Amino acid sequence: MSLAAPETASIRRVEEMVGSHFFKVIGYSTAKRYRKGEFIEVNESATFNVAGYDWTIQFYPNGDTRAEEDHTSIYLHLKSEAAQNVLAQPTFVILNQNEQLVTIESGLMDDCILIRCTVTVFKPLPVEADIYYPFPVPPSEYKQQIINLLENGNGADVTFKVKGQTFNAHKLILAARSRVIESLFVGPCKEKSDTVIEIEDIEAPVFKSLLHFIYSDTVPELEERDDSKNNHNSKLMAQRLLVAADRYGLEGLKMMCEIILHATQKQLIQLIFDLKMIVSSI
Repeated sequence: MSLAAPETASIRRVEEMVGSHFFKVIGYSTAKRYRKGEFIEVNESATFNVAGYDWTIQFYPNGDTRAEEDHTSIYLHLKSEAAQNVLAQPTFVILNQNEQLVTIESGLMDDCILIRCTVTVFKPLPVEADIYYPFPVPPSEYKQQIINLLENGNGADVTFKVKGQTFNAHKLILAARSRVIESLFVGPCKEKSDTVIEIEDIEAPVFKSLLHFIYSDTVPELEERDDSKNNHNSKLMAQRLLVAADRYGLEGLKMMCEIILHATQKQLIQLIFDLKMIVSSI
């Protein structure tokens, strides 16, 4: 048996690291006298570290280009020379002495402004890769193993006597499948002997098919029909099973019998084929 082709998967995780730095500019009115685009070290913050990288805040009171001549420009500058492809997002806010958000004009206090820069650095972690070698799953033998329990009687704890024939079965399986049969073992309708139960109003072949359905959800007598004579026998069995299914509350079996009873001969052959296909795929 050959192995299936390997399946691969990978995971890319991105770590988010956040840090903040406060930069206080004293003598704001003096700094405003600088020409646009002019930068001196007085207007640069101390170096601070976030996510292993060194940064500074650069402050241009009159903007750094002609287009920003009437505005103040603030930049985050990466100082780490060896750093490459660093993905970061800075957020600048102006605070008053109570560290409340304000504009530059309203935030001036003693000719000073306080800038808070929050830096969020996104660091991709190494890719995690896996290779899976799926093994083929063998077909399930569960249904056949359950049917084997019925056929060989291993572990059986109840015997049904039906028109001179005996059928060994398992209470737990029967009770799980039919509330009516469960009542034979527990409750006010419990039989005097719950290990040997006599069934008088069902033919032995019908009861055998009923048990087979309880154990497997299939009825072989309804599936192997491919000619006119067998179709007639199939409908006859379906009629008898319908009565038994109704008595024991087996709705799935009732539906199966009703479909067969209402099908024409041509439809019945196709229906039996479809049932075989469905059962073989389970």
